[in-house]
Amino acid sequence: MVAMRPVDEFLHSVQDSFAANRATSLVGLVLALAAAVAIGWPASVWLRRRRARRRQGQQVREIAARAKLSDGQLADLHRIAETAAVPLLDLMTVVSAFEHATAKVLAREPPTVHPEPRSEHARVRQLRLALGFSPLSPHLWLLTTREVVAGDTVTSGGSRGHVAEVNEASFAVDWPVASAPSVVADGVVTLTIDRPDDARYLVRARALRVGPASVAPPSSAASAPERAALTRVFFAHDEQPERQQHRAYMRLRLPPTLTARVQILERSDGPRDVSAGPAAEAAPASTATATIVDVSAGGLALSLTAPADGRAAVGHGATVRCWFALDAEATFDAIPALVVSVETSGGARPGEHLLHLAFVAIEEARRDRLVAAITRLQIASRTPPAR
Repeated sequence: MVAMRPVDEFLHSVQDSFAANRATSLVGLVLALAAAVAIGWPASVWLRRRRARRRQGQQVREIAARAKLSDGQLADLHRIAETAAVPLLDLMTVVSAFEHATAKVLAREPPTVHPEPRSEHARVRQLRLALGFSPLSPHLWLLTTREVVAGDTVTSGGSRGHVAEVNEASFAVDWPVASAPSVVADGVVTLTIDRPDDARYLVRARALRVGPASVAPPSSAASAPERAALTRVFFAHDEQPERQQHRAYMRLRLPPTLTARVQILERSDGPRDVSAGPAAEAAPASTATATIVDVSAGGLALSLTAPADGRAAVGHGATVRCWFALDAEATFDAIPALVVSVETSGGARPGEHLLHLAFVAIEEARRDRLVAAITRLQIASRTPPAR
């Protein structure tokens, strides 16, 4: 073994010292980075969550201010959100979240006809109104019968009535005494609720009370017999109404100023040619005038004055032609249609029948033009007027 010179020994010692220092520095750097990640990542997550909570808190405060919610109402919303495990912001802004959350809370309360002013039912109703969830948009699906409004059409066993009042605990339906369905208190009744711009819903509800409708004050325009000749039934709510009818076309409700001319083709004359005919065919003199209730690319609903003898002006299954104009740009002539239903009791207004017509043998070009006109008018109805 060759002995190292003193100078070589010195150089080797210096080299070993630098190597040890480099190893120590690298380990220290790795440890420092690990510590920074271990501390910084949770801190970053916490900061992001804190910012999100601040944003949501600010949104909640802004919504509460717009809705003019009291401290007590805001406390109720916090409690409902916690009970139903629903984000508070969703509860205040999403109607489905509001319905599902409040249904869980109200399920613990017994149904009653008229809730006490400070009851859970009454407080939820105040929240519904304050947050703008009532009345429900006609184009949204019905999630619970707590969303129905006075005036909605209700049918049971062929008898047609109307919703008279609604709260979070119950809803009441008025039927003419002569045609009221057979209902007993505490019995479960199957009802059909029609929403003209949406669909038909099947409801199973328990009757809470059956009796005469409250008589209106003497100042009412109706006579006393007319006011008293109604049966009012209070029902507990159905939180899962069954949607029965899906519309193929968007339906547009129209103001009661638009009319249609209807030519009734008598069925006794045998099969007739119901082709659309010329695009600008004039309505013949033998037509009847009806008020348009609503229209879609699939058909019309018309209110037609009933004959003096009270019979239906036209029967189910009859074929007709109709002439109508939705506006100056949308005129339709001699469109053939089939009468699919005639409501002879109640109607659109007293003394009138409500006819539902389905278009038949209509050319695609004219149907497309009708769809375009309905869409245009629908958009116009939702656009606020310019200031």
